[in-house]
This record gives sequence, structure tokens and C-alpha cells, in this order.
Amino acid sequence: MAAGGMFGALMRHGTNHLVPLLVGESHLLTATAIENVAGSFLIGFLYILIRKRYDNDRKTSLFMLTGFVGSYTTYSGFMAEALILFQIAPFLFISYLFSQVMIGIFAVWAGMYVCKKI
Repeated sequence: MAAGGMFGALMRHGTNHLVPLLVGESHLLTATAIENVAGSFLIGFLYILIRKRYDNDRKTSLFMLTGFVGSYTTYSGFMAEALILFQIAPFLFISYLFSQVMIGIFAVWAGMYVCKKI
């Protein structure tokens, strides 16, 4: 699990540096938002993959889902950004929360769907 966490943290570090270069400064399209949506897709995809190909192997699940994806995504960063947006503009706060949750749910479903089709 720790090795998976290391890889997820490295990937998150890269995303944190890459997103501002590609997107610039944005209140809604932040590195945290991209990490959480991409992580939602990955967790859906990897969940099905582990069930299908690894027979629900606990060690693989801990490495990939808990370690890698858990380290790549961030609930605490999401909450901190939401609180900052609440202080700046309540409408942005509501937009950020709603979009993150709804897009995240769709991304999990999409990840599961894509993995089932492969």
C-alpha cells in the first residue's frame, strides 16, 4: 500500500505543477478538481479490473485503490478549496461543490463502464 501511495503522490505532484501551466489560474478548474475527477475515473476502472483480472485480490486492491488512487486524490484539498471559494463568492462555492460531486460520480461510472467494455 505504501508503494502505491508513493506513486500516487508523485503523480499528484506532477499534476499540481502541470495544471497551472496548461489552464492558468481558475477557481473551478484547479489541480485538485482534475485530480479528484481523474481519480474517480481511475477508481471505477481499477475496481472493475481488480474484480475481473485479479479475483478481488486484497493486496492488489490496497496497492491500487487505497495506496495509488487514495494518494492521488484529495478530499481535504477539495474541502479547503471549497471553503476559500465560499469566502470569495458563495455562487462559486456551490458551483464547485456541485460540479465536483456530480462529475466525480459520472467519472466513477465511466471508469467502470470503460473497463467492462475492454
